[in-house]
Amino acid sequence: MQLEWIGVAALAAGLGVGCSDDPPARSFPTIDCSVVEATTCLEIAGGDVDGLQLAANSIDNDTAIVLGAGTFRMNESLTFRTAGVSLIGQGIDVTTLDWAGSTAQGNGVDVVGDRFLIQDLTVIDTTKDGIRVEVSNGVTFRRIRAAWSHPALATNGGYGIYPVRSQNVLVEDSRGENASDAGLYVGQCQHVIVRNNTATGNIAGIEIESTQYADVYGNTAEDNVTGLLVFDFPGNPVFGRDIRIHENVVRNNNLANFAPGGVSSTIPSGTGTFIMAVRRVEVMNNTYENNNTSDIGVIGGLNFQPDIADWTQNTADVIGDFADLDLPSPSAGTVADYVTENIVISGNTHSGSGTMPDPDHELGPLLSAQYAGTPVDSILYDTLGETAFDPTNATGNSNDNHICVGGNVNGTFASIALDKQPSPFFRPAAPFAPFDCSQLDGGPIAPVTLP
Repeated sequence: MQLEWIGVAALAAGLGVGCSDDPPARSFPTIDCSVVEATTCLEIAGGDVDGLQLAANSIDNDTAIVLGAGTFRMNESLTFRTAGVSLIGQGIDVTTLDWAGSTAQGNGVDVVGDRFLIQDLTVIDTTKDGIRVEVSNGVTFRRIRAAWSHPALATNGGYGIYPVRSQNVLVEDSRGENASDAGLYVGQCQHVIVRNNTATGNIAGIEIESTQYADVYGNTAEDNVTGLLVFDFPGNPVFGRDIRIHENVVRNNNLANFAPGGVSSTIPSGTGTFIMAVRRVEVMNNTYENNNTSDIGVIGGLNFQPDIADWTQNTADVIGDFADLDLPSPSAGTVADYVTENIVISGNTHSGSGTMPDPDHELGPLLSAQYAGTPVDSILYDTLGETAFDPTNATGNSNDNHICVGGNVNGTFASIALDKQPSPFFRPAAPFAPFDCSQLDGGPIAPVTLP
């Protein structure tokens, strides 16, 4: 539970500046400085924006800021650059930081600092990202709502909850709503748990990008453009690997794409889970329902960005573990991460999906023509990098990338030769040979544990 530093243990507290002039008790109905463990604890009455900004701009390390009930109508970013900060509200529906009236072009809560906790509050209507935490070790988001009031607007901020380039990250019991990119995002991070959250109304509900060692479970991604994404983006120094996606609900992700532009605007509506340019991924025991294009898509990075140079970096610049992955080396002293391989999809349930592929995305007409009114297969694989493809004979297909769907007999499977026109489809019966393996090369992924 990380009670050493999260600031919610009912332990004796060292009361600091701000507690001597107590506001009315009703402003702090859930938690106050008397039950917060921190070197310094400050109480800020609900709505006291000036007091909150003064505290943020002047605090030392290991300080807890307890916010009272009510709405803080913010004008500028709330910025922290110290370690051991805890920002604690009275509840996700009780304490709100509201940027609706702000004209400042910035994130809502903006953090660089180890051992950061944000808990029990709502951040709403920021111009850019809701809560952005960078280059930090030990980051906790707990019972947070990051949202925009108006759904499906291209002018909404890009990301709700946004830890990036950080280690030991926990996102739990939180909500991301109506982001013009991702509601809950984790990028270029190592050792991550994302559990028991809800993402609705976003371009991407939950996005795990260029991240190593992640456990993603117990979440619900519903009514987004795409429910749950796991991928690497070209040029990032952390190569995605060892990601467990399990016991999630991914349903009704059919929202029309409202992204303002860029890569997000190319995402097809109606996709449950999208996997690209990552290695050692388990997608197991999830529930997929009513995603109009398809439930799970597995594609190679070169289908997104065909220039290998964009995926290539000097090995000295790469962060984290990659030597055991046997990735391509385009030239001496370099490595590239465009390969999608060693993926296990098993034990998921599928119902009601694939009935209306997105006609505004190039894949939609291809799927509509192939399936001619029948449901699209539950899992689609683009076969990029495979040495052999045959649309009718299982023995004529290779599985060089070790894509395993043999344990997913509640769904259906098709591989597609996207590099051939018209693209032929191979639709084997369960257990989908030669993709009938059910275990990762190198053994299963260990659950993530955080300090």
